[in-house]
Amino acid sequence: MAFNLVYTNLAGPLGDINVSAGLVAEAGMVGVISANATTGDPEVTLATSGTTGMLGIIDDNKTATFTATSVNEPVVSGQSALRHANLVTTTVAYSNPGASGTVTVTNQTNGTITVADVDPNDTEGTVSYGYIIAGKAGDDTTLASGKCTIWLAEGEYSTDVFELSSAVALSSYAVGTDLRVADTTYGQEGRLTTRGAGSVIGQVTKAPTAGNPVMNFFKTGF
Repeated sequence: MAFNLVYTNLAGPLGDINVSAGLVAEAGMVGVISANATTGDPEVTLATSGTTGMLGIIDDNKTATFTATSVNEPVVSGQSALRHANLVTTTVAYSNPGASGTVTVTNQTNGTITVADVDPNDTEGTVSYGYIIAGKAGDDTTLASGKCTIWLAEGEYSTDVFELSSAVALSSYAVGTDLRVADTTYGQEGRLTTRGAGSVIGQVTKAPTAGNPVMNFFKTGF
């Protein structure tokens, strides 16, 4: 749920674009300016893999819930639960450099898991995942104005709203890695990701870590 501008040498954000009635997004997700199907007026909708046009970083919240990211959380074979419940619709990203293993989510709401490690001498691994923040209600910062703020300008930004899934481990977000927009496969459309074949919209400038699960990235022109 964290998003910040690090710097930009160009113009400020566009703040007077209509917001799509169907938009569901957190600040830090990728949006696109397109024409309303009825009026033809410009509006911000959520981007997904393959979306082309005026892509930018949304700087408003229009969501019923907020999410956060847990990175490199230690797990051991036989463990039954993660530190957080209410997981984002996805499979956790599992990392175990010493052996092959798996982490299976058995209950997203409760955060319960099954950890299987085939190497009895190396039972520890880590998982990274997104989760819904318990007890924090959503927000709609577009409600009063009906407008959405979106950054089209090249510049450096930071966010903890990016895709984590069985296909995208935390280690994928190394400095210099190309960033695209996630598709619907893991229920994380609109988030930045390092997988897929869509247009590159930026590169990682600072990798997220367990101590600071925020990624810096440089957004290129649309």
